[in-house]
Amino acid sequence: MALAAITIAGCALGYTRVRDIMAAPDGFVGKEVRLQGTVGKAIDPPLPQAYMLRDASGEIMVMTKGELPAQDSEVALRGIVRSVVSRGARWSLDMRVEETQRLR
Repeated sequence: MALAAITIAGCALGYTRVRDIMAAPDGFVGKEVRLQGTVGKAIDPPLPQAYMLRDASGEIMVMTKGELPAQDSEVALRGIVRSVVSRGARWSLDMRVEETQRLR
């Protein structure tokens, strides 16, 4: 039982949780992070090559210059955290990651 817990916890070592980025964006903007999670839906144009990535803690948009991964596939990546100010019903700060390397 203890070995299983160590193995499960070890899978996420070295990866940033989406929740941590969203909770303290100033500490991450412009910095490289490693993320892993499940690919959600692709983002429709006008955003080129973007998809949602979710882990157990939340969801974040990932911009890529590479091929879009299949929906529901598991990926790991390195990327730079960026913030974007958007205006809908009100102004908001949206976070995204620009993928620099797909690790798996």
